[in-house]
Amino acid sequence: MKLISPFHIFFTVLCFIISGTSLASNASPDALHLLRSMTQSFSTLSYDGVFVHSEAMNMNSMRVRHSLMNGVEYESLVDLDGDKIEVLRIDDKIISVYPNAMLANTRAPLIPPFKRFKDVESDRLIKGYDMVISDHTSRIAGRKVVAVKLIPKDQYRYGHQFWLDEENHFLLKHDMMKTDGKLLERIQFTSVNFAPDLKDKDFVPKEGSYAESVVDTPPRRVKNLWRFDWLPKGFSLVWPEARSLNHGTSMLLLSDGMTTVSVFIEPTMKPKPMSILNMGATIAGERSIKVKDQLYLLTMVGEVPEPTIEKLMTVFMPRPEHD
Repeated sequence: MKLISPFHIFFTVLCFIISGTSLASNASPDALHLLRSMTQSFSTLSYDGVFVHSEAMNMNSMRVRHSLMNGVEYESLVDLDGDKIEVLRIDDKIISVYPNAMLANTRAPLIPPFKRFKDVESDRLIKGYDMVISDHTSRIAGRKVVAVKLIPKDQYRYGHQFWLDEENHFLLKHDMMKTDGKLLERIQFTSVNFAPDLKDKDFVPKEGSYAESVVDTPPRRVKNLWRFDWLPKGFSLVWPEARSLNHGTSMLLLSDGMTTVSVFIEPTMKPKPMSILNMGATIAGERSIKVKDQLYLLTMVGEVPEPTIEKLMTVFMPRPEHD
């Protein structure tokens, strides 16, 4: 099964997702306020912390540092397990740092997993989730937290629980769960300092390492020739137009304000029946579609239950020519 790297997909989505955080005033305003404050904390606070990311049978620890110095935003993410690959970001400039050049050709980009919450959208969230603030007090990484639970209103999305720092609403722990409550993924800080003594020299590649800039080239906008005959409540296209990627591939992006489904469509010569690949919390689907005399390969990838991908694959079709 030919699939685009989930890391590449997530990087693409992270770079080009359109934020929309209009606060809805008619449903769970306290929970929505907390989530909105959480998204702002990623870029406005200074912090130095270690968190553990676990999914299925995989677990790894990472160190993240972030600071605003003289109006410039600095960020560093280091994989503490294995090869100690680092990603440095200075405003919009991104640099990947590897122990050596050989390793740079074999490793996928390293992306902060909690950054996918940076653009949660309130108007869509209230259509797909009930939001509850827990009255139970607890501590994460030695700090008092407030917990916000997102309970899916249907079977087409996962549930989420966020533990936010009581003082600054920074995300200290996140659980993603199936509808039966089974844990799919967890991100949890084990230590964090919100008054780190960081200098700009802390965000410079170490001597002797191999560094390469990540060139951020926005994909070209093209006319969207496709549509969905059905979508789960709250889900809609993020972009009115499609994005043209390499080799004639077009990309669409669905979101319910919390999670996304990436859609890729490209010409192909080989028919392919529907197949589904389970990668923990991420589900990928693939099938071919014939439109007149042209065959296309459709690929969908998202952190949604398998039935969601299966159904979306069957209701994806070309737009009428007069549209």
